[in-house]
Amino acid sequence: MQFVNEKELKRLPQDKRRRHKDASVKNLYVEVNPNKYGATYTFYFCYRQSNKVNVVYLGKYPAISLMDARLKANELNLRLDKNEVLKIETRREKRNKERTLREIFEEWKQIAIKGKINQDFARPLELHIINQYGNKPMADLTKQDVLKSFDKLYLEGKRETIKRTYIHLKNLIKYALNRDYLQATNLLTLDIDTLYGKLTPTPFRAITDLDTFRDLLLAIDSYNGNLFVKVALQVSPYLFLRSSTMRNLKWEYLDEKEKLLKIPANIMKAKEEFLVPLSDSVLDKILAIKELTYPSPYIFPSDISKGKALAENTLNYAIKRLGFGELMVYHGFRSTASTFLYENKKNHKQDSEVIELCLDHRERNKVKAVYNRSLRLEDRRELMQWWSDYIDNLKMS
Repeated sequence: MQFVNEKELKRLPQDKRRRHKDASVKNLYVEVNPNKYGATYTFYFCYRQSNKVNVVYLGKYPAISLMDARLKANELNLRLDKNEVLKIETRREKRNKERTLREIFEEWKQIAIKGKINQDFARPLELHIINQYGNKPMADLTKQDVLKSFDKLYLEGKRETIKRTYIHLKNLIKYALNRDYLQATNLLTLDIDTLYGKLTPTPFRAITDLDTFRDLLLAIDSYNGNLFVKVALQVSPYLFLRSSTMRNLKWEYLDEKEKLLKIPANIMKAKEEFLVPLSDSVLDKILAIKELTYPSPYIFPSDISKGKALAENTLNYAIKRLGFGELMVYHGFRSTASTFLYENKKNHKQDSEVIELCLDHRERNKVKAVYNRSLRLEDRRELMQWWSDYIDNLKMS
């Protein structure tokens, strides 16, 4: 059935889904699709080229008027008359091209966040790229956009932030390319080392002087900030775990009977389960706050929300508040423990392998890893108890 004007268009049968031809413009059709509210009207340009019938979506009526649909159809007919091969974007291609950077970022983040310890892992990318250019279609993000943000960070002395931001940006771009949200980009060719110079690795600040270590321990005991932060700091010298692991410890990992922390692989750097023997001193400190943390699953919950772990920089900020920021960062507890444990091998009588196992510097050979995990646990218990007594005695000296 054909139609001449909008009046006739609205009177087209709505009994079933079918296409009707425009009597005035070649190749223009409207598809009437009945639904419980009446029907929807969609304009299509249907044409034959190279012995193939092709269909181009023009839009829905009345969002696009009959006049506008006819204008679009006439433009396409003129191109066909010139024997031009039409390359028309499909609805999906058009939608993907229009997807904003923020839309794709939010979608990617929900996938990438699975299994991550740090739920704010993509914060640098969000702060320095997404917040500036999030409303742009991702296809329109240019090198100059990215370099403008990176140049600002470089002038602020934040070379490490540039590196972290670009790592996440590359992962986002790869996701977009694989999803066909992006057809091509030159952003993956950025060479951060060439643009901003190579990063010079710097060791973590750590205290290796015994008197200074004692001063830090006493300062922690007198810390007057958040209780959960205080207890986290108090047990940190004893356990010398990595910050991300320490902050994300959960009560379900604690085996009171065995006096062990059974830390699952997903929150360990090496992605292997890690057993941490606990001295009586450490276990008592942890259990003292158990009721206060309820209903949080975390041993050291955030003071903002008990449903969350301590924020990434909380422990480092606390060390700064204590006046030791120039001498120590949180990760330095690992270097401190390593230094004193090696210096005292004659006293605790454990070999280097036991020390390295306590630091989670494990042999990655699977057979040897099982052997280490099962047969040297008692050696580690002895060493961790010795270290606990060493710290307790140092504080009382």
